[in-house]
Amino acid sequence: MNFNGSIAFNISRATGEDDALIPAAGEDGGKWRIGYCESEEFITYSKTLAGIVNGLYERGWLTDLKGFDSVGNSNDARNIWRWLAAREVSPYIEFVDDAFYNLKKGDNNADIIERLNKPDDLDLMVVMGTEAGVVLGNDSRHDTDIFVFAASNAVRAGIIDSVQDSGRDHVWAHMDPNRFERQLNVFYDIVKFKKLGMVYEDSDIARVYSAVNEVEALAVEKGFEIVRYYVDEPRNPEDYQRYYREVREAYAKLAPRVDAMFVTIASLESAKLPELFTPFYKNSVPVFSQLGNVEVENGALMTVSVMDELNVGRFGADTIIKCLRGAKPRELTQAFQSAPRIAFNAKVAGKIGFKIPFELIMVTDEVYR
Repeated sequence: MNFNGSIAFNISRATGEDDALIPAAGEDGGKWRIGYCESEEFITYSKTLAGIVNGLYERGWLTDLKGFDSVGNSNDARNIWRWLAAREVSPYIEFVDDAFYNLKKGDNNADIIERLNKPDDLDLMVVMGTEAGVVLGNDSRHDTDIFVFAASNAVRAGIIDSVQDSGRDHVWAHMDPNRFERQLNVFYDIVKFKKLGMVYEDSDIARVYSAVNEVEALAVEKGFEIVRYYVDEPRNPEDYQRYYREVREAYAKLAPRVDAMFVTIASLESAKLPELFTPFYKNSVPVFSQLGNVEVENGALMTVSVMDELNVGRFGADTIIKCLRGAKPRELTQAFQSAPRIAFNAKVAGKIGFKIPFELIMVTDEVYR
């Protein structure tokens, strides 16, 4: 993304194609006040937020993003929000600086809900992640409009009732219900593993964002065994030392026992992956990333990325705009399917002696060396 002049503002798209998307001030003639809550710091959240900003800009709801390039690509949602809040980026929308919340960093659930109950404060909350979606989307003590992104499966997590109906007038969540099935089927077709390793937290929410149900269904269909270890996610910054020690130990135990590894969405820093994946390299075990390209670039063998944050952001921006123009979140379409993109790490393939099929090379979108 480049907001410094290389994205042309399309007047016909913003004003001629759909009257429901035309920029408009708030009900009292002021700005719409928007807040943000994320489960934790996560690259998908920051990229999706930047995608939403891009979509709002393309539709004419944001008018001045000069200098946004570097912060938009910083993979830090707090920096993005602070930048937006500190500038006059729009005559229609205000990104409220003190309405940024991160659950993992200690922001209190009750305090957030209490604020959402205040009249004439926030008009809408952008929410990132399964945990944050559950906290804000399921609480009956407020009716502030909630738009949930980057939840692995919002239906299974209980954030919404179904793909077609959120079940609550003020709640909306993006859904791509079959994305992890698409991922896993491609990985199995390439590797044909008999024993698949997994490490994840043994909790209801973690089973959702780690796609455990999808893996178990495929295991029944294809007849492979799942070899798993449970590691609790870190609860605070001081807990990461324990977390990485346990992940390292779990990987060391798994590597000799499996012929493929599925690294689920978790709190893993990219810079630590080469060292964490060493046992798999030594045992010639292909590592498949659920998260996407960033983990392939940093040491996983491959991914089928289903995290198209730019276009999900555009879809989300259009949806948010329709809400600001008067539609209830519950009335709006929640389903948007991202096009899968295959990425390989050629250096890792050489390290473990994995021969990439020629027909797969022809359809691979990214190769890291």
